[in-house]
Amino acid sequence: MKTKTIVLYASLLFLFLLCSCSREFSKYQKTEKNDLERSNLLGKIKSVTCYSDDEISEVKKYNKYGFITEEIDYSEGEIEEKKTYTYNEFGKVSRIETTNSECHKADITIYDEYGYSTEEFTEIFEVFDPSSDLVVGKKLDFTYENNYDKLGGLLSRKYLSRDGSCFREEHYNQEGKVSKEILYSEDGTVDLYTEYIYKANVLAVEKVTRPNLQQKYFIAYYDQHGHIVKTEELNEDGSIYEVRDYYLDYKGFLIKEVDTYLVTPWYSKYNNFNVGDTCHTVTVFDNDEHGNTLKETITRYDPNENMSLPKEADEINKFQYKYDSHGNIIYAKYYKENREFRYEISYY
Repeated sequence: MKTKTIVLYASLLFLFLLCSCSREFSKYQKTEKNDLERSNLLGKIKSVTCYSDDEISEVKKYNKYGFITEEIDYSEGEIEEKKTYTYNEFGKVSRIETTNSECHKADITIYDEYGYSTEEFTEIFEVFDPSSDLVVGKKLDFTYENNYDKLGGLLSRKYLSRDGSCFREEHYNQEGKVSKEILYSEDGTVDLYTEYIYKANVLAVEKVTRPNLQQKYFIAYYDQHGHIVKTEELNEDGSIYEVRDYYLDYKGFLIKEVDTYLVTPWYSKYNNFNVGDTCHTVTVFDNDEHGNTLKETITRYDPNENMSLPKEADEINKFQYKYDSHGNIIYAKYYKENREFRYEISYY
């Protein structure tokens, strides 16, 4: 009788997993980058195995939609942590199962009929580390309050802690892009307020207000392709504290970065400059045809346009890459750190 029960349970579990797999991505519509694209990987990749100084360090596996399904981290040749990813019909992560030296657990996300998360749970199946304060069982981590228009378009959402307090709030425009984001401190006051401005549905300006910092405002500017071209940090009175300009080539690759900033009291103390004087740092990038940097030259200038101390001027970092036929990196060397990385990539 016991054997029959076990067989029945195994059969039901198999059917459940089969049904779950068949539902994955059944309503998927591509609206943003997948994991391969976010990692700048090209082609229909099945897996990437990374070796650091000839020792395996990481394995990542992907599905045919370009999303990660398994991630294994190694330490000294032994598995340190393993994660498996399950997706729902909208192509969003519904379950991340993790096994490491501390525990075996699953992070579970529940979604509504529109494909947006409503709850997040953590379920701990087993605790391996006797010194850990983790407890076997299931607990609620977060809940979300989603507000929709009549057509099901997301207008806003609140992120709520276990005690019901709101720690994050987002508002969306008619195109479904975030227009405002607010982060709250534990006492309910605003910790960070971000406003996003779009042109032709592409992010153009990002304005951040940080009430608790001396440099209260941060503004980022983007070009028509979504590349960042300039950032500004402003003091509470609106005066500029730091400006960073980004120069791109015709392919959109970064070739130069100029950071202009004011001398702080601490910097003045050690360099005999006046507080409020302007210094700047110029970083020049020599790239290969794929946009990866082969040489990075950093030069720092003092308020008198003289190069700063020799040990801080003309820092040169060199890199080397090899690619496969798809244009993906299969070998990388970083000379300054004297590190080498090798990648084994398999394709569908």
